[in-house]
Amino acid sequence: MARPPEWVRTENAACGWLPSLRDHWREINRGERETKAVERAKRKAGDQKRSKCRCAAYPWPHRPGGGFCRHPDPPLERWQPKPGSERRPYRGRYTGILRQIVRASGMHPIRDRAQIERIMPIVLRLAKEMKLKNPRLKYCNMRVTRIDGDTVTLTGCWTSAGPTM
Repeated sequence: MARPPEWVRTENAACGWLPSLRDHWREINRGERETKAVERAKRKAGDQKRSKCRCAAYPWPHRPGGGFCRHPDPPLERWQPKPGSERRPYRGRYTGILRQIVRASGMHPIRDRAQIERIMPIVLRLAKEMKLKNPRLKYCNMRVTRIDGDTVTLTGCWTSAGPTM
């Protein structure tokens, strides 16, 4: 439904008719948004008032008596991160690049998983070298052309618009 022209609005106002249905719902939605904002502010303020425990059960402030915490007693156990999670903090940094190269090379991400995991460190090193030499080169236009054991050949082409198909 389009907005009524100005002359229709002036005639409606002269007749004493109510504003348009759109204005009516706009006011209702505005009121609902304001009440939700007030409720959110109250919840946030209430959470800041809640007491937090800083015992050795968790490395962050937490609710007293929850999980490993036995407030006011000291904890029997401590929270442990998953093994290997702190070893490589930037593990997912190049997953998008690798996914683009795998897709352009015609490999299947599930079927060829073992081969992908074996060659990807080499491919990533080669792709970074190529990108360093020619910054206009896109990762999505790089493809693995030959795999011989641990030797990988990576080719790339530059196009002015989008990936090559």
